[in-house]
Amino acid sequence: MKKQNIFLTLTLSLISFCAVAQSSLPFDEQYFIMDKFLVNPSFTGASDDIVFRASHRRQWDNMPNSPVTTLVSAHANIVDRVGLGMYFMNDVNGNTKTNSFNLSAAYHIPIGDQKNRQAGQFSFGTSLSFAGMRFGGVTEQPNDPIYNDMENRVYVPYINFGASATYKGWMIGVSVLDIALSYNSPIVNQYEPSPTFYYGMLGKTINVSEQFELEPMVAYRSNFDKDSRLDANLRAKAKFDNNAVWLGANYRMDFFNDGNESLSVSPAIGAEIGRMHLAFSYNIGLSDMNNEGNNGFTGVLGFDIENFFNPQFK
Repeated sequence: MKKQNIFLTLTLSLISFCAVAQSSLPFDEQYFIMDKFLVNPSFTGASDDIVFRASHRRQWDNMPNSPVTTLVSAHANIVDRVGLGMYFMNDVNGNTKTNSFNLSAAYHIPIGDQKNRQAGQFSFGTSLSFAGMRFGGVTEQPNDPIYNDMENRVYVPYINFGASATYKGWMIGVSVLDIALSYNSPIVNQYEPSPTFYYGMLGKTINVSEQFELEPMVAYRSNFDKDSRLDANLRAKAKFDNNAVWLGANYRMDFFNDGNESLSVSPAIGAEIGRMHLAFSYNIGLSDMNNEGNNGFTGVLGFDIENFFNPQFK
């Protein structure tokens, strides 16, 4: 079993590094339990507060050197209707390590009530991501061409675009992420750039009562080649004055040319204590890989502070 785990870890590391197939930001549940602006820059500064979030995700917790992703982000409406934001991501996947830094900007146009943009707004945004990928593997076969033909470090800049609209509880968003600005030929120095991904999100906040709301949401990601993924999310929130607790779940399915596969189910729980946000999800894998690597988890800690950059804009 130990040799099998080592083989699986090495295989995953080589696939992710040689093909540079992993996007600059892994597509996980962070957008659902953490912040939508991670996968759509138009949500940068969409709220009236300065939003801070941090998350830690571990996948396949029964496998040595399993993927671990740590994210820290912040964004706010800075001046007039302009939002600015950033995030830093560290991803360790076996022997492959990726550090990604993102700067984003968005412009928000109120829909309907010009004095309260939270009632509805149209937004569009863009961002730049800078991903540095490093391979730290060692081999007992120094003449192995798989290792010796690869550079130890690769730096790839990406540009991203997004648009979204919210109105009367509805939310819709589309984005294009990971348009590589270098290493953008099909094969360059044995490397293939991360594929450009197209995202779509549709959700609705349903106010069942003053203290209880439901939020169903679907998200779809595709590179129009061989990689498509569908997420179905549901969250139920109970509100108590300035506090709230919520329960939710994420179901994920992958689509291929010759079929589809259920990937995971992730129950989640969260709390809003004043301006503090806490969330935790447990990823229950349904694929064959998860039978070997077991499950994973994501934890989120956040804090919203009153916007001192642009306190008059609503």
